Amino acid sequence: MMTSLNPAFHFFKYNVRRAILLATLLAFTLPLVQAQPSRSKGIIEDGKHYSKVFKEERNFRLILPADYHQHPERRYPVIYYFHGNAGRFNGPAEGEVSRSGEARYYDDFNGNYERTGPDSLDNFTSYVADNDVIIAKWDGYVPAQYPRPYDIAPVKEDRQFVDYFPEFVEYIDANYRTKAYREARAVSGLSMGGFMSMLVASKYPHLLSSASFFCPSASFTVGPKALQIYTPFKEMGRNFVGMPIRMHLGSKDFLRQHDQEIDDAYKTLELNYESWHYGIGYFRGFHNAVNIKSQFDFHMHYFRMPLAKPDKWHHIDLYPNFSVWNYEVKTDRKVPGFTLLDDVRREGFSLQTKKWLPDGPTLPGLSVNITTDSIYKPNTTFELLELNVPTRKITHKNLRSDLKGRIQWQGNSEHSNIGIYKNGDPGHITLATYTLDRQMPGVGDIVSLTPLLFNKGGAAVDSVRIELIAQDQDVEVMDPAITVGKILQGTLYDKTAFKIRSRNANLDRAKLKLLLTYQGKKDQFLLEVPFYSPEKTLTKFEIADGRNVNLEVENQTRVGEGNGDGTVNPGEWISIFTKSELDSLHDFGLQLFTEDPNVMMENRRMLFFARADWSGAQRLTSQVQIRKDCPDGHEIKFYGIYEYPKTGNTRRDSHGAHSFIHETRRVSFTVKVKK
Repeated sequence: MMTSLNPAFHFFKYNVRRAILLATLLAFTLPLVQAQPSRSKGIIEDGKHYSKVFKEERNFRLILPADYHQHPERRYPVIYYFHGNAGRFNGPAEGEVSRSGEARYYDDFNGNYERTGPDSLDNFTSYVADNDVIIAKWDGYVPAQYPRPYDIAPVKEDRQFVDYFPEFVEYIDANYRTKAYREARAVSGLSMGGFMSMLVASKYPHLLSSASFFCPSASFTVGPKALQIYTPFKEMGRNFVGMPIRMHLGSKDFLRQHDQEIDDAYKTLELNYESWHYGIGYFRGFHNAVNIKSQFDFHMHYFRMPLAKPDKWHHIDLYPNFSVWNYEVKTDRKVPGFTLLDDVRREGFSLQTKKWLPDGPTLPGLSVNITTDSIYKPNTTFELLELNVPTRKITHKNLRSDLKGRIQWQGNSEHSNIGIYKNGDPGHITLATYTLDRQMPGVGDIVSLTPLLFNKGGAAVDSVRIELIAQDQDVEVMDPAITVGKILQGTLYDKTAFKIRSRNANLDRAKLKLLLTYQGKKDQFLLEVPFYSPEKTLTKFEIADGRNVNLEVENQTRVGEGNGDGTVNPGEWISIFTKSELDSLHDFGLQLFTEDPNVMMENRRMLFFARADWSGAQRLTSQVQIRKDCPDGHEIKFYGIYEYPKTGNTRRDSHGAHSFIHETRRVSFTVKVKK
C-alpha cells in the first residue's frame, strides 16, 4: 500500500516545492516590476499653420500632457525646442538612422542602448508625462539648404526664423491652452538648434523666462540675406542679463572647444548662468541632447520662480531695426553690422555701432532713432544730455514725453551716452568709457587705466567711491579703492587712474569690474582690457596683396589689393597668412594689430573664412591698408592672432571629436615696405 502511494506522494511533494519556488521568485521579482511601472506618455500632435512671415504652411509638433484633453480648465507653460542639423519637427522616419544625433530624444526611446546613454526614459514624452508642460517643436526645414536648417551660414532664401518665432508663439498661445505670458515660456535646442535658442533668446529676452542649449554651435553667419554677418555668441553674453540660461557640454563633442570658450566668458559676466559638463557616462560624451530631465527641470524652476525684468540691461542686435524690452530701435543701415545698447535704464542709455564683434570700428554715417519704453511721466518736459564719447562733446536739449510716457531720441551711429532727467532728479554717474596709457600692453607691463565718468543726472554728486576689481586671477590691480570729490551735473571726470598688470602671457583679454558707490547707491560696470603678449616670433608667412591663397573650404581665393607680388608696397591692402604645423596644404589668416602710424588701422577690414570643422565658426583675417606715403624700407611691427587645427587620431575616437581641436597662436613679426 505504501508502495502504491509513493508516486502520488512524490508528485505532491514536487508540486509543493515548485509552488514554494514560484512564490519565492515572485516575491523577488515583484518589487522589480513595481520599480518599472508602465508609464503614461505625452500626447504627440502634429499640425500646420499658415505663416505670414514665410507666406506658406509650416509644420510643427506638440507634446502635450497625457491628460491634456481631460482637464480643459488647465493651462500650461511651454518649452519651445529647436532641432539640430538634419532634423525635422517630427524626427527621423521610422527605421531611418538619424544624422541629427537626436533620434532617441524626438519622441520615444528607440531601444538602442548604444545610442541612448544611462536612462532609457530620458526623452520628451516621458518628461511631459511627469510634468505639466507643453513642448512645442517647430520645423527648421529650408528647401535650398536641407539637411542644414534655418537658412543660415550662408543665408540663401532670406528666411528669418527669428522673425517667425513671435508668430509661432502667437499661434500656439491662440490655439492651445498655454500660459500666454513671458514668465511661462522657455527655449531650448541642440547643436544648430542650440544656436537658434541663443539667437532667439538674445533677441527676445522680453518674451522668455529662461533658455538652454544642448551642445550648441557657438557662432554662425545669420541675418537678412544682404546684411548677413558672422555672429559669435561668446561676445554677446550680456544680452542674457535678467534671463537664466543653462548649457550642456560634452567632453568628446566636436563643438566642445567653442562651447568651452562661451562657458569661460559667461562665467565672468555675472549672468544667471549654469553649465553641466558630461563625460563617457552619457552617450560617451558625444554630441547629443542628453540629460533632458535636468535641462528641462531648469526651465520648470523658473516657470515657478521667474525673475523680474532687469532694472539695467544690455543688448546687441544684428538687425537694422529691432524691438527689445519695449524699446524700438530704427536705423537706415544698409551694410552688415551690429547695434549695441548698453546700460539701459530710466536714467538713459549708451549707444554704439560696430562693423564686427568684439572690436570692430564704428559704422559711419548712420541715422538712429530710439523710442523708449513707457517709463516716463506722460506729456512732460525732460532734460536730455548727450555725450559724444570720442570727442567728449556734451550737448543739452529739452524734449517732451508722449501721451504713453515714451521719449524719442534721434542721433547717429557714433558712440553716444545719453542722460534723461527732469528738474529735481538726483545725480547719476555712469562709466562712459576708459582709456589706457599704452595701446598694446603685453605681459608684465604696468598699464594705467583711466575711467571716464559722466554725471548725466539732474544734480551734482559728492564723494564718489571708485574700485577696480580683476576677475582674472592673473591680473593685478595695483591701486586700492579711491574716493573722488564732487562731480558737477552734466560734466565729465577723468582725474583718477588705476594701474593694472597681467602676469599671464596666455591672457588675451583681462576681465575687470568697476564699482561706483555714491549717495547710498551702488553700480557696477564690466570692461575688458586687451593684452598683446606674443608667444613667439612668426618667421614663415605670406603677404596677400592681391594674390591667391589656399583656404580650407574656399580653396584658391584672391585676397588683398595690390600688385600681387607678395611684398608690401605703399597704398596696398594686405593680409597675412601662415601654415599650420600639422597642415601644410592650407593657409591660415591672422588678425592684425599694430601701433605703427603708417598702417591705417582706423580703416581696417575683417575677412571671414569658413572652418572645416562643421561648427559654423569662421576664421577671422584682418585686411589693413599701408599709407601711400609710407617711406621705402620702413619696417612695420605687427602683433597677430591665428587659429590652426590640431588633427587627432580618428581611429581612436570613432566620433572624430579630437580631429576638431584648435589652438590659438599669438605671434609678432615684422614686414618691410618696398616702393
